[in-house]
Amino acid sequence: EENFNGYFGWNGTRTPTVLENRYGVSQNGFGYRWHTADARFDVAATPNEPNRFGWVVEIDPFDPASKPLKRTALGRFKHENAEHVIAADGTVVVYMGDDERNEYIYKFVSAGKFDASNPRAPANRNLLDTGTLYVAKFEGSTPGRGTGTWIALVQGQNGLTAANGFPDQASILINARAAADRVGATMMDRPEWITANPGR
Repeated sequence: EENFNGYFGWNGTRTPTVLENRYGVSQNGFGYRWHTADARFDVAATPNEPNRFGWVVEIDPFDPASKPLKRTALGRFKHENAEHVIAADGTVVVYMGDDERNEYIYKFVSAGKFDASNPRAPANRNLLDTGTLYVAKFEGSTPGRGTGTWIALVQGQNGLTAANGFPDQASILINARAAADRVGATMMDRPEWITANPGR
């Protein structure tokens, strides 16, 4: 969900939290004033409601009775797209950009493997629920060229500890931006659409 922060607001005097500031949640949002009509969008009344937004939501176009599913393991930020690839080892890899200035490029690698012989197999349905979220750090010193590494956003690794504000994996996924800040990922100039090179 891109630009979800603009749906929210509040009346009166209230200081935004660090998390709200990091995701652009503000008193007036984008001026829609939905918070005056529905308490769900009033951050003063429901301060955790913005945390329910900013996730990849998957639908099954082959099953009209299915329900949309939030894939929270892919992290919470302003997803512009989610480019998926089946890796040579059968894992599902999803590349994503956080569409805002000075944000990051992420990838998710599933723990399970895709059953290509039966794409509609039940085991394939929830591959995006369990795996590892990574953020990119680029090393290149020449424009358009260089190398990079993927840093795992996993609780207890790379400084993502309770002492640094990440007591569990959920806190990392909800505040993926701050987790990426903490591990020293490379800020980008508004990474929107991400595509994968099929030959690599």
